[in-house]
Amino acid sequence: MTAIDAAASNLVASATMAALMRCLVLKGALSARDVREIYETALLLLEQQQGTVPEHADAFVAARAVIEEGLAR
Repeated sequence: MTAIDAAASNLVASATMAALMRCLVLKGALSARDVREIYETALLLLEQQQGTVPEHADAFVAARAVIEEGLAR
């Protein structure tokens, strides 16, 4: 898999997850608070997993920064 393929795969996964959560909020299955909790849990999981692959620490830091920025809005 090339770097472009990996980036494209990550974008597809992110866009699909965002669309799924939006759909579930619009259908009343999730509240805005539920979505926030999902992102907070994702942050926790990233923090827990970061130490297991120290060679990818930069990617974990970047991912956490994106989530934290979204939560700050």
